[in-house]
Amino acid sequence: MPDDIYVLDSSPLILLGKADLLAVISPIAGTWMVPQQVIAEIEVKKSASPFLKDLAISANVSEIDVQQIPEIISAWDLGKGESETLAAALQSSDCRVVLDDCQARKCAKLLEIPVIGTLGLILAAKRLGYVSSARKEIEKILRCGLYIHPNILEKVYKQINE
Repeated sequence: MPDDIYVLDSSPLILLGKADLLAVISPIAGTWMVPQQVIAEIEVKKSASPFLKDLAISANVSEIDVQQIPEIISAWDLGKGESETLAAALQSSDCRVVLDDCQARKCAKLLEIPVIGTLGLILAAKRLGYVSSARKEIEKILRCGLYIHPNILEKVYKQINE
């Protein structure tokens, strides 16, 4: 099992859960950290427990309570889930955030926090041999609501020969 630690935002967690891909991406990390606010955002519509259970199939899942959002993050006026995801990453060393939100990704870059998105997790699963066809899995998350510009999708498919 990899030693990598990922802090998940709600959007990737919801999309991958709806697409039934959490068990597929689970072994990518040694630990998946999920801030309490991310769980709260999910639980507005449904229980987060099935998502966390699927994520825990091949990795540790740690629900974390972020006590304070640093001013450098709160100044970006991001959503609560994105803010806690970034704050959790600042508190932990050697972790990566999983974000799809453009502004949150810019903030992470400014703070020098490594970022990956939902699409990146699918590509990592393909690269590590956890899925045979990234295209098939990408199409699942697109049907669940992830928007990726067609030009980017075309480049990705060419890059992975699919």
